[in-house]
Amino acid sequence: MGTVLILVAGLGGLWLTLRHLRRNILEIKAKPKDQVQPMDKLVNYPLMVLWFGYLIVFFGGLIVNNLILR
Repeated sequence: MGTVLILVAGLGGLWLTLRHLRRNILEIKAKPKDQVQPMDKLVNYPLMVLWFGYLIVFFGGLIVNNLILR
């Protein structure tokens, strides 16, 4: 039962993370170029990559650590 719960949480988290990352990238591409401020690019985009990278590593590590290394 614990294995199934870990798989559901890990795979669900990865799926949601990748879905929202894709949605954010599409929103960035859809914005008009004159609407985006240089400060937005400097602050928001690296933080977005850092946050989604953290989530992907977390959920991937949850699966690997608890299922494969068991």
